[in-house]
Amino acid sequence: MSMSSLLVTLAGFALIAWIVWYFWLWKDEAVSAATGERGVQEIEVTVRGGYQPSAIMVQAGRPVRLNFTRREASTCGEEVVLPDFGKRAHLPQDQTVSIEITPARPGEYEFTCGMNMMRGKLIAQ
Repeated sequence: MSMSSLLVTLAGFALIAWIVWYFWLWKDEAVSAATGERGVQEIEVTVRGGYQPSAIMVQAGRPVRLNFTRREASTCGEEVVLPDFGKRAHLPQDQTVSIEITPARPGEYEFTCGMNMMRGKLIAQ
């Protein structure tokens, strides 16, 4: 095996390892939503290659306002879907779109991009 083919093979394995870590093993710490006007829990979510933050702590039974701002040109992030609440929204680039929901009971509620590749979750307590 030549040196160049060995380097290409090692680079390929490194890329595969990074993809596995990023999509399946990396755990983002949950960020708590702040309580704003009229007791609404509110948080800013940036869409750029994923959701930042991707794990959001909220109180069950209280309204939540998620303010999504897409900071990328990728078409994957142009839609957000909250299947447990029957909601979806188009996210124009560099504009903030608010979605209001109320998690009725404690649990984890997923949100994804329209292609189901980027994932985030609400953790209601």
